[in-house]
This record gives sequence, C-alpha cells and structure tokens, in this order.
Amino acid sequence: MPCEPAMSATPMSARGGPGPARVSLSLTREVSCIRSLAWRCDLPIAGDWRALAGELTAAGLTPRPTLGGLYRFGSATGDEVMLVAATGRVQFRVHYTVPEHERRFAAERLFQVLVYALRRL
Repeated sequence: MPCEPAMSATPMSARGGPGPARVSLSLTREVSCIRSLAWRCDLPIAGDWRALAGELTAAGLTPRPTLGGLYRFGSATGDEVMLVAATGRVQFRVHYTVPEHERRFAAERLFQVLVYALRRL
C-alpha cells in the first residue's frame, strides 16, 4: 500500500518563474519503515549532484564520507540526508531519539532544506 505524500514542492528556477529547472517533488514515508524514521523523494537522475551537495553543505548539513555515487550529510540533531546519484533517490533518515509524533515534521524540515538547495542551483 503506497504512503500518502507528507509534503509536496515545486522548486522554480532562480529567476522566480517556471523555467527549465522546474521539478515536482513529494516527500513520502518509506514503505518498509513502520517507525517513521526513513522518508524519501525522487529527483531526476541527470541532476548536478556535486552542485547539490555543495548547496546542502552551504545550508548547514555536514558532509559525511561518500561511497561511489552516494552522497551523505548529517544534521546537528543527528538526522541524515542521502543522495543516490544512480537512481535519483533522496533518503531522509530521522534520528531515532526524535519522538514518534514529531518524526514527520523532522523529515519535512530536511525536505525543505533540499528544496531550498535545489532552488539555489
């Protein structure tokens, strides 16, 4: 059974209007995660992953060691964002100490960081 999107966004180009960089995103809980710790969205595979990684770092996320086409970032609260360049998948991992009723909001905050980073590209 698919999960309902928790949040949707459509980043616009830097000019403020629709442009060639227009992407529609939605944040959904990973189907296999019953504790609401893992969330995801999908980006076009042809994105500039290094530039996005730089924008996420500029937004305050801490880069962690990368593996092949996998970019990892940590937040000050222990949450993680992972970019999988080969598939376009972005996974948001909420730290297990976040109370269960706040996990969706924690994932949405990470999603917003991603959306703002995409807008700055």
